Amino acid sequence: MSAKLKRRHPVRLFSKLWLPAVVLVAIGVVSYGVSTARHLNEAITNPPSVSAIPATVVEINPKNVTYEVFGNMGAAGKVTYADLNSQPIEVTLASLPWSHSETTMASSASLSLVAQVDGDSVGCRILVNGQVRDEHSVSHESAAVACTVTAA
Repeated sequence: MSAKLKRRHPVRLFSKLWLPAVVLVAIGVVSYGVSTARHLNEAITNPPSVSAIPATVVEINPKNVTYEVFGNMGAAGKVTYADLNSQPIEVTLASLPWSHSETTMASSASLSLVAQVDGDSVGCRILVNGQVRDEHSVSHESAAVACTVTAA
């Protein structure tokens, strides 16, 4: 009979301990869930402080724009150019060569110039910071020419 008791002994032990083991596992799972929920709630209600982004240094590079018209004007001539605000400006020429300069602090500018003369030759040039960005010339009666810089 002692062999029978030894066989029943593990079964009796399991029958007595399974309920407390299940209760302990359930308490552990619930405790983990409650702890996780509390940490998430804390993160939402008190977010970590964000360090301030340091101010960026913006370089200011002025652009010096010069419009030039040259050639043989003849009896009359006119120039139409877009100023740095893209407004058309029309100028009646008194003589050639003609030039006009403007300065902008904008990061980009679109520049255009059209010249017409009664003479037999005319040319135009657009300079940005002293560098020629566009230049054209024509030679024929009642000449007209255009210069454009799309991104100065």
